[in-house]
Amino acid sequence: MVLKHLTLGDLGTNCYVLCDEESKEGAVIDPAVYSVEIEKAIIEAGIKSLKYIICTHGHFDHVGGVCELSRKHPQAEIVAGKDEATLLRSPMLNLSGHFGYPFEMFDADLSVEGGDVLALGENTFKVYSAPGHTKGGIVLVCENAEIIFSGDTLFMGSIGRTDFPGGSYSELMNSLSLFKRMPESYKIYSGHGPATTVGYELKANMYLR
Repeated sequence: MVLKHLTLGDLGTNCYVLCDEESKEGAVIDPAVYSVEIEKAIIEAGIKSLKYIICTHGHFDHVGGVCELSRKHPQAEIVAGKDEATLLRSPMLNLSGHFGYPFEMFDADLSVEGGDVLALGENTFKVYSAPGHTKGGIVLVCENAEIIFSGDTLFMGSIGRTDFPGGSYSELMNSLSLFKRMPESYKIYSGHGPATTVGYELKANMYLR
């Protein structure tokens, strides 16, 4: 699987462009803003059909480019956690109103929850519900590629904030337990900051001890 990493928007959000090399199906995870960089990455990754636009959660700095990207690729399904619907339609809850950013409301085409599976060619992404940073945040695990997309649930050496609407420290602590069940070799791609591994976080991240 081809993976392209972009850093977009004023808050330095990580956006990931994925392509299954056999089927040429692709996905974009967390398009913070719509950018020609995303379109360039889609082409460079070899994507012939964008299948998914995936939102790990509904904060504006992760979904600001969803609507325009969807218009450019109308066949792609917008994917978000089933408990995240209110954030996708509320500037105050998704924080765009607080920061003064314009926001175009939208609904997910595909609402997912823990146990659901997204297929990208031969690659499958298991969905884990991960409330805490937001109520409907999700984490994606691809066993084929040994990678995890953690959104703002887990960062290198840290965790997501829980003081925003819908946040809960106790729920986030419970969500973090899923990383303890993953092989230490799995690479973690988070919503902000550098990539890390499960093994490193188990040793260095105080919230996983």
